[in-house]
Amino acid sequence: MGVSFDELRRVCQSPVRGRNDVAGLLMGDRASLPITKVFVDFGLSPDYATLGMLAAGILGSIMLGFGGVWAALLGALLLLLYYVLDCVDGEVARFRGIENMKWGYYDFLFHMLVKPCTFLGVGIGLWRVSDNAWFLLFAATALTSTLWLKMFLDTPVLLFTKTVLAGKPGQDRSFRRFFETLDLELDEVEADDKAGATNPFPLGINLVTLRALMTNFDIGLVFLVLATLLDATVAPEIFGVGARGAWLAYYGVVLPLDFFDYMRSYIPDGHFSKEVRRLLRLSHRFDIRPLYTEQPTAANSSSEAAATSVTAAPSNKEAIG
Repeated sequence: MGVSFDELRRVCQSPVRGRNDVAGLLMGDRASLPITKVFVDFGLSPDYATLGMLAAGILGSIMLGFGGVWAALLGALLLLLYYVLDCVDGEVARFRGIENMKWGYYDFLFHMLVKPCTFLGVGIGLWRVSDNAWFLLFAATALTSTLWLKMFLDTPVLLFTKTVLAGKPGQDRSFRRFFETLDLELDEVEADDKAGATNPFPLGINLVTLRALMTNFDIGLVFLVLATLLDATVAPEIFGVGARGAWLAYYGVVLPLDFFDYMRSYIPDGHFSKEVRRLLRLSHRFDIRPLYTEQPTAANSSSEAAATSVTAAPSNKEAIG
């Protein structure tokens, strides 16, 4: 009989449910569990799910590019399998307590490869059967926006790791130059922590859920399957472009708008500085404190008095021991 579904939900899904996105809450947790049970019962490595995810994603994207509607349907179904296996590998690893950062790195790269290739595959497939270059343009805007948004959101983490953690606090010149570009105000610490805290996705009838449904890639895969089924059966053409063409045109317009809206709201709000400050505190080995704790003397300039420093602080374990 093997492990029960209740135990799998408790061990594999409950600890990370607060970090789930709209796709995981609506379908990922449900679709993955039967396959996770097979992996756990038969002692299969989660690495097989990760490699299977990549194979399904790449093969699915290639099938989309053939142009034929039945090949496209098979490709869309493979991409759904890609999403489910992406959930499975993490669940199996959590159940066995063998989460591996190296495979997390590969998982990140696989997503960066498969998601753009999906839009490219749909665009090439539709262009081959219609000779309409607009499909290539929509594919280009969708895949570019997907990559740029990912890099835009992850840039603070990448720079923090490369420049801050790899530097020598107080000694490394590149570290100081980087740190001096941040607008650090000690009275903003609590606000930053609240803003950066991991809150569960507010699934419900609200604008946040609506926007997520409109822009989430994994939800889009479900719509791609439905669109391909329409092309194959009852509606070979919608407004002269077919359901897959309408799907691609939609994401080719909406995803760039989504990216520019992130830029419009994040840059003026100082998202980069806030995120790096939050990461400094979460590292548990850095402490933001004033460079001067007393009133500056006449020899100190006003700019020096306002300076802030980062020092390596002992971890909790080191402080106790």
